[in-house]
Amino acid sequence: MTPNSHFISRVSNNASFSGSQERAAELNAQAAEDALVSRIPDLDDASPEEIAAERLPREAARQHEREEAIRLRVVEEEAALEALAAEAQASIPKPESQGDPLPKVGKGRQRVRRWVEIGKSKKTPRLLLQIWQSDYSIIGFVITMATFTLMKDTGYGPIGVLFFLVAMAEIDAILSIFVVRLSFHQNKHGFYRTEDFERDWLRYRMLLSMTKAALLFVVATSCGASATIACFVMWFFTTTLRLRYIILRWSMDDHYPDLQRWSVFAILSEAGIQPKLRNFNILAILGVLIGFGIAFLF
Repeated sequence: MTPNSHFISRVSNNASFSGSQERAAELNAQAAEDALVSRIPDLDDASPEEIAAERLPREAARQHEREEAIRLRVVEEEAALEALAAEAQASIPKPESQGDPLPKVGKGRQRVRRWVEIGKSKKTPRLLLQIWQSDYSIIGFVITMATFTLMKDTGYGPIGVLFFLVAMAEIDAILSIFVVRLSFHQNKHGFYRTEDFERDWLRYRMLLSMTKAALLFVVATSCGASATIACFVMWFFTTTLRLRYIILRWSMDDHYPDLQRWSVFAILSEAGIQPKLRNFNILAILGVLIGFGIAFLF
């Protein structure tokens, strides 16, 4: 016999036992009534008021006995149900929990797999996963927020320089994606001319300049003038731009003529140093060394 069938049979037996108790209570009430009637000598000659006076206590006694029997039956059934439920719960075999780490590892893998399935079923986690696989912008965002918090809490110059470096490169990377995809989309439909691209590039540079000014202001108010100068030196030596290419994981060209418009190559080109990839990398590393050197020394 299974625990469920045993539980049902026990409940039915308790119900039949409670019903017999109720029947016995009714019989006791009827016997009490008969005894009370036998004590009355004669009601034929009694008045209606006397009959009513004799009948009311008997009805009240019978009603009280019925209610008491019902209450006892409910209490007994609840107690029986609780006892049987506890017995059924105790009869269920519990899993053995010994010091074996393998079940915990299995549960951990199942939990991770469940999280991955939930992430795939939702749109935002799926998009974040695609961004994670395409570039390093999520890592750059996390580093930006962490360095910003440290900079505001400590006011330490090198932390402010690191914040400017990563934040400038991160914002530049996101803006570059927008400009490139917009130009590709418009050129795909055949109405994107060279003048249109130059106007979009100019808008991109304007927005980037405003972003640079805002970040320099944040660093100046948190870390002071020396950290602000160090940030400007790194930007001028194309360090932030080189980090943008690393975040986007874009393939590098051999020549970057646009650097002659705003960076240190505008001065070096007069000496015959062209914005080649090798020179680009050297100056970016030199910008990191000079920038952090200023932040640490001053």
